[in-house]
Amino acid sequence: MSQKTNNYPSGSTKRKKAQKKNEEINKIRGSLDRFCTKILQINENTSIDTELPSESAENTSIETELPSESTDENILKKPFDTVDDSTGDQGTIVNINQTQCTSSGPLIHPDDPSNVFTSFRLELKERVIRGPYQPDIKLFPRTKIGQNYRSFQKKWYDCFKWLEYSVSKDKAFCFPCRMFLNSGSNVGQADTTFSKTGFSNWHVATTSFKTHQMSKSHIRSTSSMTFFLNSQSIDIALNKSQELELSRREMQRLANRNIMHRLVDISLCLAKNGKPFRGHNEKIDSVSKGLFLEMINILKKYDSVLNYHLQNCPKNASYLSNHIQNDIITSIHNVLKRNIAAKLSNRTVSIIADETTDCGHYEQLSICVRYFDENENRPQELFIGLKKMSSVNAQSIFDALTDATNQVGIDWQSVIAVCFDGAATMSGHYNGVQAKAKLSNPNILYVHCYGHCLNLILVDSLGKKNHVIFNFFGIIQMLYSFVEGSPIRHAILERVSKEMNIKLKSLKTLSTTRWACRAEAIQAVKNNYSVLLQCLAEISKTSNLSEIKVKSSGLIKQMKTFNFIFFLNMLNPILLLVQKVSSTLQSSDLDLLTAVSMVQSLKSSLKNLRTDDDSFKDVYEETIKICKENKIIIPEVKKRKLSAKIDQNSSNFTAENKMDEMKWFVFYPTLDEMLSGIERRFSQETLNLINATGNLIQLKLDSNDISMLKEKFNLDTTFESEIKLIKNMSDTTSIRGSSIKTIVAWLNWLSENDRKTTFRNFNKALTQFATIPVTSCSCERAFSKLSIVKSKLRNTMSQERLDSLMLIFIEQKMASEINIEEVIDEFKTCVPIKRRLEL
Repeated sequence: MSQKTNNYPSGSTKRKKAQKKNEEINKIRGSLDRFCTKILQINENTSIDTELPSESAENTSIETELPSESTDENILKKPFDTVDDSTGDQGTIVNINQTQCTSSGPLIHPDDPSNVFTSFRLELKERVIRGPYQPDIKLFPRTKIGQNYRSFQKKWYDCFKWLEYSVSKDKAFCFPCRMFLNSGSNVGQADTTFSKTGFSNWHVATTSFKTHQMSKSHIRSTSSMTFFLNSQSIDIALNKSQELELSRREMQRLANRNIMHRLVDISLCLAKNGKPFRGHNEKIDSVSKGLFLEMINILKKYDSVLNYHLQNCPKNASYLSNHIQNDIITSIHNVLKRNIAAKLSNRTVSIIADETTDCGHYEQLSICVRYFDENENRPQELFIGLKKMSSVNAQSIFDALTDATNQVGIDWQSVIAVCFDGAATMSGHYNGVQAKAKLSNPNILYVHCYGHCLNLILVDSLGKKNHVIFNFFGIIQMLYSFVEGSPIRHAILERVSKEMNIKLKSLKTLSTTRWACRAEAIQAVKNNYSVLLQCLAEISKTSNLSEIKVKSSGLIKQMKTFNFIFFLNMLNPILLLVQKVSSTLQSSDLDLLTAVSMVQSLKSSLKNLRTDDDSFKDVYEETIKICKENKIIIPEVKKRKLSAKIDQNSSNFTAENKMDEMKWFVFYPTLDEMLSGIERRFSQETLNLINATGNLIQLKLDSNDISMLKEKFNLDTTFESEIKLIKNMSDTTSIRGSSIKTIVAWLNWLSENDRKTTFRNFNKALTQFATIPVTSCSCERAFSKLSIVKSKLRNTMSQERLDSLMLIFIEQKMASEINIEEVIDEFKTCVPIKRRLEL
């Protein structure tokens, strides 16, 4: 009997068949996945397809914004990450290498090849349309290759249209290969030298460029780029709704940028005027939310675009938070820094620096740069930064200066001079900041600020060494404090001036740092002398406080002395001369030759006061007149006992009358001390250069002057020939002379008919001499604005925000001309995350 055959497969057989079937399915699925991934890669890099829209595309990134109770799900979403090819049907997403809003290091142009290009298709197409990044640099960095120094050549741009240059990496790249590295036809065959790492073997550059130009990878990349620009994306071709979606996204992006225009304009308005942004209470029901939010509330009443945005935007993307304000301010600061760097590129500059203490008790270093502007044909000074100093030694200050100059693309080799005050830390010949600067560039000149020099002359001659005049200034300050310290006493002064029919001149306090301004205080007391006496007498008579009676009586007694009235009349004309020179020295476009001319004029005026007996006679007679009008006793001449010992330190001269006594023992010594101070303080290392330049503008140079000018300004051998030609030109006769405006006249003459090119060395000598600073007044003016930006109510702001606001506040003209589109682009990339609003 035959055994019955089982027609049903066993369980083991079923499992084996199922396993084999699954393997075949997985194999087919893997092939399909690889095919889809390849197609999406081509879409991403060659614009055959476009990135599929996501329903939550607008909220795929985490951004600093005020939290919202209704949008808690957004808090849990992850940042925009890079997805690898093996992750499935999402394709290759290239993460934008965004840098944070920081002012450290030189700023990189957004199109520089060192930056990774965007994955957003519309932005990618805009970038491809702009073409290769080919910066126009007069002098490219040089690299030693073998025994020679080689560098990138600008002429290669014309020979190889696809070539681009990275300033930050000092390397060359191929634009099509870099943009379309991962195109389907280039997989495994891409030339990474020209697409990723960059090319820098300049000695074989032409050969390598030609070889790369004929390579398959380059030809395929170029074809992909051409196809990308000329083709329509596959999603639009297949589905019209995708075109509508992309159009909607683009319209929304433009609308978002339109909103950003308003926010940037408001920020610029507040920053240019030094106004605070934030308020103490910024809640919805607050009536004082700060100027930024208050201006938003006013503008939305009349601006339908802004009003629609605020009513319909996500609560976590209104872009009104303090963090967004900081990002906008920093973006404006970065664009301004980039504009300053462009202005100072390949120029000879001078560095000006000074330090002060802010209201938060931090040491702040203000840094300015002086350069010659060919458009204005005059020297200009720019503020480039404010540094908080934790230490004020020479090395720390020098490091801060180096960091600030590097941010705007300046190295010490392009610096011709530095201008500081006379503190040992700054001016020390061995360990000072100027000494460290000269180690970096031995040709740097040090200029001791002429304004500080003039002030030190007054401090030495009228303060430290002359105790009688020092006490006189104490009476002037006490008089101001007593009268102006009380509104009641000030009201009495005004009433008395009206009763006496004398126009009241406001009393001035004495400046401890600017002695030249003391002329105003002395002139006010001199004009109001009789009114002040009457006012003090009435205060002494009517006051019920013993302390006030004593002070007023003491002031009357001091004011009714011969010495007080004499110093009042003697110092008034002297300080008026000094004040006029001091005001001239504070000009930002002043050159050294003009400054020296003003100092020499002051010196001559003081000498005339000393040699002209009529000048002292007028002062003395005016003093006698006032004494008689106010019944003030003129003291007798004190008889001095003659010394029995004769040595160099004693004098046996005795005055016969009071006039001779004041002349020989007060008037002459004061003027002599001032003249000696001028001679000593203004004898700086730039004096020989100033004299040589003075001879240059008069065309009266000797061999020493020519040698010095060639060495300092790096002039070539044709300099002497240019001087001979200029001497024989008929239209230069009227320009020659010693007028303080002669340099300006020469610069105007050179700007006509392209004479700058013909007389290149003559023009270079004048422009570089004009670049040398005279004073550090630009830094002093920055300190005046610092007290407005950082006050006692705003002393908690960060140093980065303070530096940004100071730059906008000081350089108001540049801030007014800023390109807001560049600010928005900087704002978009200044944080390492994707913005919630598509910009």
